[in-house]
Amino acid sequence: MLDSICKRVPPPQQLPDDDGEIIRAKVIDSWFETKRGVIALVRILSGTLIEGDRISIIEPASYDMIAEGNTTHKVGKDTYSTQEIGIVLPHRIRTGKLSRGQMGYVIAGLRDPREARPGAVMSLHKTIPTLIGNEPMVLPPSVSSGQHSVLYASVHPLEGSGFDELFGAVSRLALSDAGLEITQTAGSSSGSGGGPFLGPGLRVGFQGLLHVEVFRQRLEDEFNLEAVVTPPKVPYTIKYLPSKNNQRSADLPAEVVIEDLIDWPEQGLRFKVLEPMVDVRVLTPMEYAGNIMELIKRKRGTKLDTKPIDEHTWQIKSAMPWGEVVIDFHDELKSTSAGYASFDVSEANPAQQEANLCKVDIMLNSEVVDPLSFVSHEDVARTQAKVVCEKLQSVLPRQQFVTVIQAKAQGKIIASERIQAYRKDVLTKGSKKVGGGDITRKKKLLEKQKKGKKRQQSTGKVTLSQAAFRAVISRSS
Repeated sequence: MLDSICKRVPPPQQLPDDDGEIIRAKVIDSWFETKRGVIALVRILSGTLIEGDRISIIEPASYDMIAEGNTTHKVGKDTYSTQEIGIVLPHRIRTGKLSRGQMGYVIAGLRDPREARPGAVMSLHKTIPTLIGNEPMVLPPSVSSGQHSVLYASVHPLEGSGFDELFGAVSRLALSDAGLEITQTAGSSSGSGGGPFLGPGLRVGFQGLLHVEVFRQRLEDEFNLEAVVTPPKVPYTIKYLPSKNNQRSADLPAEVVIEDLIDWPEQGLRFKVLEPMVDVRVLTPMEYAGNIMELIKRKRGTKLDTKPIDEHTWQIKSAMPWGEVVIDFHDELKSTSAGYASFDVSEANPAQQEANLCKVDIMLNSEVVDPLSFVSHEDVARTQAKVVCEKLQSVLPRQQFVTVIQAKAQGKIIASERIQAYRKDVLTKGSKKVGGGDITRKKKLLEKQKKGKKRQQSTGKVTLSQAAFRAVISRSS
C-alpha cells in the first residue's frame, strides 16, 4: 500500500513565487503540553524553517482578504523564536529544520493553541511585509479557509454556583482542543443564558457530534464535573423578504446566519430559511436496507441512491438536512439495523437548501426555556412538539405546584401537557385530625394551601436535568 501511495500521489508542487527565501508553514494541528507549551504540527509549503528563526503567525481569518489582493491583514501581535523543530515517527525526532514538502513539529514558546489554529501560516517575521504587500499572497486552495464550528450547544453547571468551576474546566480543555469555540453567555441579553431554569452558561462551538460527546466525557473524566449540555444546533441562513405592511423590514439585513435560536426572526416578519445539507453514506447488511431507506425518507432525505457492495452489504447514499442528522439519526440508525449499520457524512452540493422550517419554543408555566427550543419542518412540528411535551412530562420532577408544559410555534400553542402538583395533607398533624368536627377550620387550612400553591405557580423554579434535553434530542415517538 505504501509503495502504491508513493507512485500514485503526486509530490507537493512548488508555488509560483517560491524563491526559496519566503517561508510558509501551514499549521495542520496543535496541542498543549504542560512543560513545552504548544506543539504545532506543520506542513512546509515553501522555503526552509530552521531552529532559531524569528516567526510570526498569519491567522486563517485573513487568507481570503490576502488572496484577493486586499492589503488588510491580521497578523499575530507577537513574534516567536523557534526553539525545536523535528519530525514525528510517531515519537518526536529533532532534526533542526524542515524543508518544502516535509511535515513535522515546531515548538516556539506559544502558550495558547488558539494562537496557532489549524489553517494558520507561520512565516519569518522579517518577510511579513513582503507577503502582505501589494502583491497577493499565493496559497494553495486548501489553505484558504480555517476551521469553523458546525454545531453549537450551551453548557451549564448543574448548580448555579458552579459556573466559575465550569468556566475554568472548559478553558483548560480549550488549551488542548483548539476546535472548541467558546463564548461566555452569563448575563448576556442575546446569548443562551438559560434564563431562570439553567442560569449562566457557556456557548460552545463544536466540529461535529463526536466532538460533543468527547467534550462531555472529558469534563466528567478529567475534572469530575457534571454539566448540562443542551441539544446541538446547526447554523441556518435567514433571507428577509420585502414587506409592504412591515416598515421594520427596511432596517433588516438581506441575509443573516443564525447560530443561536434566540436570534430567530420574530413573528410577523417575512423570510425564508436555508438549512445546511450533507451527503450521508450508510453501509448496512442487506436485510436492513428497506427499513433504513424508510428512516432516511422520514428524515427528509433526497437523492436516494443504493448500490450493493457484496452479496451481504448495501451502500445507501442520500442528501439530508444536517439538522436532522445531528438530532437522533445515529441512535435511530443503530436501532433500525440492530447496531450493524454505520454512516459517514460530507458536505453536500449545494451546501444549503430552502425549506419550510419553523422554531418551536418550549414553555414551562408560560415562560420560554430557550435552551429547549428546536427547529422543525412545518409538516411535522405539531407531532414532534407533542412527543417532546410528553417526554418532558415523564422526566421533569413533580413540584408543590402544577407544571404546565407547552410548545409554541408561529404564535400558536401546538401541544400541551401538565404535571400535577404534590398535595400535602394539611388536615392532619401527627396522627390527629385538625379542627375535629369543625368544618370552618378545615376550609381555612385548605384555602391557605390553595393560595400558597397559586403563589408558587408564578415564583417556583422547575429544575432541568440532562434527561430533559435528551427528550428534545430524541423527538421520534
